[in-house]
Amino acid sequence: MNISVLGCGRWGTFIAWYANKVGHNVILWGRESSNNYIKLDETRMNDYLKLPEDIELSNSLRKAVSFAEIIIISISAQELRSFANQLSLINDIQGKTFILCMKGIEATSGKRLSQVFSETVGNNTNIAVWVGPGHVQDFVNNLPNCMVIDSEDIEITKKIV
Repeated sequence: MNISVLGCGRWGTFIAWYANKVGHNVILWGRESSNNYIKLDETRMNDYLKLPEDIELSNSLRKAVSFAEIIIISISAQELRSFANQLSLINDIQGKTFILCMKGIEATSGKRLSQVFSETVGNNTNIAVWVGPGHVQDFVNNLPNCMVIDSEDIEITKKIV
């Protein structure tokens, strides 16, 4: 399956690494000016892991979204609304599944992040949430962790799990 991870901080980079490890084709997207993206582009490493060469790095949001059936978003929760506005301008997001991998609520509205995303991108979008108390350093060292994936659509949940 083709998966894009949008956001190349510690968690996003780990998710891209993990999706690749279990056999998916992965693009990891980051903003061209992001220090995390620049470091990954130069060294393919962060503080916790080394990205395999077959994970493609891209700073083209359109390319990352077009590539994938499943799009995992791992950015700051408070940036989600403006980021979702950018996504809504991309024509081919219908039929894709978006997984929100961030915790919290939108501070200004008190809304859940799935509500923010639905309002901004559209109610017909497949949305799931993937959260937990997991820690990157534990995952990469094969220590058991607990994570939760869920969606209002049980078929989406089953597909992701």
